Amino acid sequence: MNGRHNSRSWGVATLKEIDSVPLSVLLVDDNRTFLRILARFLSEQGKDALSVVGSVIGGQDAVVQAQRLHPDIILLDLAMPDVSGLTLLPNLRRALPAAIIIVLTLMDPDSSRQAALAAGADAFVSKASLERDLLPAIRRLAARETEGGHEMMRPVD
Repeated sequence: MNGRHNSRSWGVATLKEIDSVPLSVLLVDDNRTFLRILARFLSEQGKDALSVVGSVIGGQDAVVQAQRLHPDIILLDLAMPDVSGLTLLPNLRRALPAAIIIVLTLMDPDSSRQAALAAGADAFVSKASLERDLLPAIRRLAARETEGGHEMMRPVD
Protein backbone atom coordinates (compact mmCIF):
# COMPACT_ATOMS: atom_id res chain seq x y z
CA MET A 1 0.00 0.00 0.00
CA ASN A 2 2.41 2.55 -1.29
CA GLY A 3 4.81 1.69 1.55
CA ARG A 4 3.20 4.25 3.82
CA HIS A 5 1.87 2.03 6.55
CA ASN A 6 3.33 -0.24 9.18
CA SER A 7 1.77 -3.15 11.02
CA ARG A 8 0.46 -1.22 14.01
CA SER A 9 -2.95 -2.70 14.84
CA TRP A 10 -6.17 -0.74 14.54
CA GLY A 11 -8.73 -0.47 17.30
CA VAL A 12 -11.67 -2.82 17.36
CA ALA A 13 -14.45 -0.23 17.44
CA THR A 14 -13.08 2.31 14.94
CA LEU A 15 -10.26 2.69 12.48
CA LYS A 16 -7.29 4.69 13.62
CA GLU A 17 -4.60 6.50 11.67
CA ILE A 18 -1.56 4.53 10.64
CA ASP A 19 1.58 6.66 10.63
CA SER A 20 -0.65 9.77 10.35
CA VAL A 21 -1.29 8.99 6.68
CA PRO A 22 -4.86 8.00 5.86
CA LEU A 23 -5.63 5.20 3.43
CA SER A 24 -6.87 6.65 0.15
CA VAL A 25 -10.20 5.35 -1.17
CA LEU A 26 -11.74 5.46 -4.65
CA LEU A 27 -15.51 4.92 -4.87
CA VAL A 28 -17.07 3.40 -8.01
CA ASP A 29 -20.86 3.18 -8.23
CA ASP A 30 -23.58 4.26 -10.67
CA ASN A 31 -25.76 5.79 -7.93
CA ARG A 32 -24.81 9.37 -7.00
CA THR A 33 -26.86 9.28 -3.80
CA PHE A 34 -25.15 6.10 -2.64
CA LEU A 35 -21.72 7.62 -3.44
CA ARG A 36 -22.53 10.65 -1.25
CA ILE A 37 -23.80 8.44 1.59
CA LEU A 38 -20.76 6.15 1.36
CA ALA A 39 -18.32 9.07 1.32
CA ARG A 40 -20.01 10.58 4.38
CA PHE A 41 -20.02 7.20 6.17
CA LEU A 42 -16.29 6.70 5.50
CA SER A 43 -15.52 10.24 6.61
CA GLU A 44 -17.49 9.92 9.85
CA GLN A 45 -16.74 6.32 10.77
CA GLY A 46 -13.27 6.01 9.29
CA LYS A 47 -12.17 9.07 11.27
CA ASP A 48 -8.76 10.21 10.00
CA ALA A 49 -7.74 6.75 8.78
CA LEU A 50 -9.60 6.92 5.46
CA SER A 51 -9.61 9.63 2.81
CA VAL A 52 -11.95 9.47 -0.16
CA VAL A 53 -9.79 10.73 -3.03
CA GLY A 54 -12.34 10.26 -5.79
CA SER A 55 -15.77 9.05 -6.84
CA VAL A 56 -16.55 7.63 -10.24
CA ILE A 57 -20.13 7.52 -11.53
CA GLY A 58 -20.38 4.21 -13.35
CA GLY A 59 -17.52 2.06 -14.51
CA GLN A 60 -16.37 3.69 -17.76
CA ASP A 61 -13.75 5.91 -16.12
CA ALA A 62 -12.91 3.68 -13.16
CA VAL A 63 -9.60 2.31 -14.47
CA VAL A 64 -8.43 5.73 -15.72
CA GLN A 65 -9.23 7.36 -12.38
CA ALA A 66 -7.63 4.51 -10.43
CA GLN A 67 -4.42 4.88 -12.44
CA ARG A 68 -4.48 8.66 -11.95
CA LEU A 69 -5.25 8.59 -8.21
CA HIS A 70 -3.44 5.37 -7.10
CA PRO A 71 -5.84 4.67 -4.22
CA ASP A 72 -4.99 2.18 -1.50
CA ILE A 73 -8.60 0.92 -1.56
CA ILE A 74 -11.20 0.70 -4.32
CA LEU A 75 -14.84 0.19 -3.32
CA LEU A 76 -16.57 -1.15 -6.43
CA ASP A 77 -20.25 -1.69 -7.20
CA LEU A 78 -20.85 -4.97 -8.95
CA ALA A 79 -24.01 -4.04 -10.90
CA MET A 80 -23.64 -0.93 -13.03
CA PRO A 81 -25.47 -0.31 -16.31
CA ASP A 82 -22.50 0.89 -18.36
CA VAL A 83 -20.00 -1.82 -17.40
CA SER A 84 -20.17 -4.64 -14.90
CA GLY A 85 -17.96 -4.62 -11.84
CA LEU A 86 -16.99 -8.18 -12.80
CA THR A 87 -15.65 -6.82 -16.10
CA LEU A 88 -13.78 -4.01 -14.33
CA LEU A 89 -12.17 -6.16 -11.64
CA PRO A 90 -9.41 -7.78 -13.77
CA ASN A 91 -8.62 -4.41 -15.39
CA LEU A 92 -8.38 -2.68 -12.01
CA ARG A 93 -6.27 -5.54 -10.63
CA ARG A 94 -3.83 -5.26 -13.58
CA ALA A 95 -3.68 -1.47 -13.30
CA LEU A 96 -3.17 -1.44 -9.51
CA PRO A 97 -2.09 -4.88 -8.30
CA ALA A 98 -1.43 -3.69 -4.75
CA ALA A 99 -4.78 -1.94 -4.27
CA ILE A 100 -7.38 -3.47 -1.99
CA ILE A 101 -10.55 -4.01 -4.02
CA ILE A 102 -13.78 -4.54 -2.13
CA VAL A 103 -16.96 -5.30 -4.04
CA LEU A 104 -20.14 -3.71 -2.67
CA THR A 105 -23.48 -4.90 -4.02
CA LEU A 106 -27.15 -5.44 -3.34
CA MET A 107 -27.09 -8.46 -5.65
CA ASP A 108 -27.58 -11.93 -4.23
CA PRO A 109 -24.43 -12.55 -2.18
CA ASP A 110 -24.37 -16.29 -2.80
CA SER A 111 -24.36 -16.02 -6.58
CA SER A 112 -22.11 -12.94 -6.77
CA ARG A 113 -19.45 -13.64 -4.13
CA GLN A 114 -17.50 -16.39 -5.90
CA ALA A 115 -17.57 -14.58 -9.23
CA ALA A 116 -16.27 -11.37 -7.64
CA LEU A 117 -13.48 -13.14 -5.75
CA ALA A 118 -12.50 -15.13 -8.84
CA ALA A 119 -12.35 -11.91 -10.87
CA GLY A 120 -9.88 -10.32 -8.43
CA ALA A 121 -11.80 -8.82 -5.52
CA ASP A 122 -10.19 -9.01 -2.09
CA ALA A 123 -13.52 -8.97 -0.28
CA PHE A 124 -17.25 -8.92 -0.86
CA VAL A 125 -19.56 -6.80 1.30
CA SER A 126 -23.32 -6.64 0.88
CA LYS A 127 -24.66 -3.08 0.78
CA ALA A 128 -27.39 -4.28 3.11
CA SER A 129 -24.78 -4.93 5.83
CA LEU A 130 -22.35 -2.16 4.87
CA GLU A 131 -22.52 -0.28 8.19
CA ARG A 132 -21.66 -3.43 10.11
CA ASP A 133 -19.19 -5.12 7.75
CA LEU A 134 -17.27 -2.60 5.63
CA LEU A 135 -14.89 -1.11 8.19
CA PRO A 136 -13.96 -4.50 9.70
CA ALA A 137 -13.23 -5.79 6.17
CA ILE A 138 -11.03 -2.77 5.42
CA ARG A 139 -9.28 -3.18 8.77
CA ARG A 140 -8.51 -6.87 8.15
CA LEU A 141 -7.32 -6.30 4.59
CA ALA A 142 -5.16 -3.32 5.51
CA ALA A 143 -3.59 -5.31 8.36
CA ARG A 144 -2.89 -8.17 5.95
CA GLU A 145 -1.23 -5.77 3.50
CA THR A 146 0.90 -4.03 6.11
CA GLU A 147 2.09 -7.37 7.43
CA GLY A 148 2.95 -8.61 3.94
CA GLY A 149 0.32 -11.34 3.78
CA HIS A 150 -1.16 -12.32 0.47
CA GLU A 151 -3.87 -14.83 1.40
CA MET A 152 -7.34 -14.33 -0.04
CA MET A 153 -9.73 -12.45 2.21
CA ARG A 154 -12.65 -14.51 3.46
CA PRO A 155 -15.83 -12.90 2.13
CA VAL A 156 -17.95 -10.78 4.43
CA ASP A 157 -21.70 -11.34 4.19
